[in-house]
Amino acid sequence: MKNFQKVTILGTLLGSGVWLFGCEAAGGRQVVQQVQIIDTQADAREAAQIEASLSECRAYLAQGEEGKALPLLEAVLRKRPDHPEAMFYWEKLNTKSYVTVYPGNTLSGIAAYYYDDGQKWPVLARANAIESPGKLRPYARILIPWCPACKEGKDEAGRVGNLFFGGSRPTKIVLHPVREGDSLEALAKQHYGDKRLRYFLADYNRIEDPWSLEKVSSLKIPVFPPRKTDKTQKDREALAQGDLAMKSGEYEKACRYFASVPEGSPYRKEARSSMERCRAQGGSHYDRLGDEAFQNSEPNEACRHWKTALRVDPERPGVKKKLAEAEDLVKALELLPASP
Repeated sequence: MKNFQKVTILGTLLGSGVWLFGCEAAGGRQVVQQVQIIDTQADAREAAQIEASLSECRAYLAQGEEGKALPLLEAVLRKRPDHPEAMFYWEKLNTKSYVTVYPGNTLSGIAAYYYDDGQKWPVLARANAIESPGKLRPYARILIPWCPACKEGKDEAGRVGNLFFGGSRPTKIVLHPVREGDSLEALAKQHYGDKRLRYFLADYNRIEDPWSLEKVSSLKIPVFPPRKTDKTQKDREALAQGDLAMKSGEYEKACRYFASVPEGSPYRKEARSSMERCRAQGGSHYDRLGDEAFQNSEPNEACRHWKTALRVDPERPGVKKKLAEAEDLVKALELLPASP
């Protein structure tokens, strides 16, 4: 009987121990699960904060506001030094790209080349503190802010090819070891026959001072096809300049380029086709601006836009009638007595 009681008591104690151990183990699992939930929530909050910062960063970069974008990027990298998108942005922003303003260049034309949108010229104006976009100083160098939403792959070789080499692209890139006595001016004269293109070599090689090679050990020199002296070179250049002007919204200028290609030129058919597109797009553009100005009770401004529409597209339907009515309204307003 005593043995039976001992066995019963021992079994009870053993069962209690197993139960307590099970409770402690379950409690431990609950604590671990709670900690995991808290960690997951913290990670989600941090990820949301990072995405919000990067979204704001993208918006600033799209406007050319690098000074406002950098602090946001730095804050993200302090939290996540290995964040791939933030690291990519950081590298892009710390690789400065400068280009030269050549005679005849406009901010809208440069924006059309680098951003595929001439209307993005304010990005360049803000990044370079340019107060008068219409008065660019020839051979000034301006910063091209990196734009996350824009296509990449554009460089100065393409733009200079359009401006100076009839739209040609380089056939090869020569690596030139810098020797004592070398200068960008002399190398530009040697390779391009134009010493002014020292600025291009500086831009292409990211050299801050186009007059000094003191800290440069080697240069990449793009080699363009020889400039042909045949009569069609001027026509090809006119087509290239006209296309650039159209992209930047300078329709009158584009039409003048296309019209300059003479009859008998092998490029006349292409020029005529481009002229038709330019007239249609330009006439529609200025016609719309005239309508908007007239609706806003600005008849003088409406007249100016409609006159431009007719210069671009003389056969634009309805514009002559709207212009005549607006001019009559302007004359009537001029005859009204001045208010006391």
